[in-house]
Amino acid sequence: MSEMKKYQKVSNHDLLFPLSFVYQDTKSPQKELSDHMHDYYEIVYVYSGNGTFFVGDVFYDMQQGDVFLIPNNTIHRAMPNKDDPVTSTIIFFSPTLIYKDIVDDSFSYLNLFDLTKKSKNYKISLPPKKQIKMEEQLLHIYQETSENALGARHATLLIVHQIMLDLCRIRINNEQDMLETNTYSSVWIKDILAYINDHLSEPLTLTILANKSLVSPSHFSRVFKETTGIGLIVYLNTKRVIKAKELLLETNHTVSHIAEMCGFESMPHFHRIFKKYNDRTPANFRKAHHKS
Repeated sequence: MSEMKKYQKVSNHDLLFPLSFVYQDTKSPQKELSDHMHDYYEIVYVYSGNGTFFVGDVFYDMQQGDVFLIPNNTIHRAMPNKDDPVTSTIIFFSPTLIYKDIVDDSFSYLNLFDLTKKSKNYKISLPPKKQIKMEEQLLHIYQETSENALGARHATLLIVHQIMLDLCRIRINNEQDMLETNTYSSVWIKDILAYINDHLSEPLTLTILANKSLVSPSHFSRVFKETTGIGLIVYLNTKRVIKAKELLLETNHTVSHIAEMCGFESMPHFHRIFKKYNDRTPANFRKAHHKS
């Protein structure tokens, strides 16, 4: 019997079916995501190996049976153990694919990600029986996307929705340990991430943050990059853009006021960084989403 091909991807550039599926990849689950945030949603399932997953402001251990739920516009980075690399499957999709509420007003498939983002609990550890079911579902998706038989995309979506429903029930029923796991000895990293989140509107230079952490700037810069997988400037820009997007969509504040609230140095700086991450200006981003 020939060895099964492990990698199967449905292009997320297909506007009619914006979904990617990477099956049993033994490299970093986030290797294709250079910006560390996006408008898509992700479900990551871990088969084996060990590592660390940085999501939002939280560090998690990665091990067999773990599911990571990554809402849109959330900083994330997987860091597999070099000696025991993680094998995982990723479902990466646009919310436009998810069925709308048509039967039960008390349930929405995207509630799973809304609850995750609100609670900042991005990990679900599945018990053995539920691991078996999840792995069967993911194998079924792999078979559908590989064979591409009649209705393959419909079948894939049905399985994705079933997975989301199962995970939502597990989360609501508190069937798993939701405790955060910080895997690093540098306690100041966790504290500084919380500080950054609460002080985005203020100047946050390397010197200021290093002094706050009681370490040298060079040590801060090295440990921050090693720990999060992201440089400080990229991290700050990403956090500020995420906050700006939320304010543009949820408030009537002027663009200049939002730039100030998010800690951008000037309007040109705000426009340049925002456009780099979103391919459009803040005003055009707001206009496009209010039309949709």
